[in-house]
Amino acid sequence: MSTRLAGNHFAPRRAIAVIAVVGLVGLGGCSVAKGIAIQGNLTPLYVSTAATDVLLAQKIGIAVKPVCTAANNQTKSYSCSGTTSTGKPIQVTVADSTAANPDMVITVGGTQVFSGSIEAVIEQNAETTK
Repeated sequence: MSTRLAGNHFAPRRAIAVIAVVGLVGLGGCSVAKGIAIQGNLTPLYVSTAATDVLLAQKIGIAVKPVCTAANNQTKSYSCSGTTSTGKPIQVTVADSTAANPDMVITVGGTQVFSGSIEAVIEQNAETTK
């Protein structure tokens, strides 16, 4: 009988843990992600994540994901570098993250593979996680 009580004693804790995990997973697709990188809150992490998402969507293998740094404090421009699985250099640039909807340009081996809105990439990927 004590085994049965012990099992019942932990069941509520397990249920709470499952509910918490499910709740956190559900938050991944919330609109909080939309525009989080906009309005002066863009960080190298957002640029790197958006660039990686674009590369993966285009089925470009990544050996070293783009690592981004702030290139200019006045315009808040960013520069990122990585490497494809075939050894080609990945370059990502954001000329002005203070713009209302900043764009990034991604080149692989010197060939442009993407030019577009960071917000659109983040928004699209937030939608796919719902």
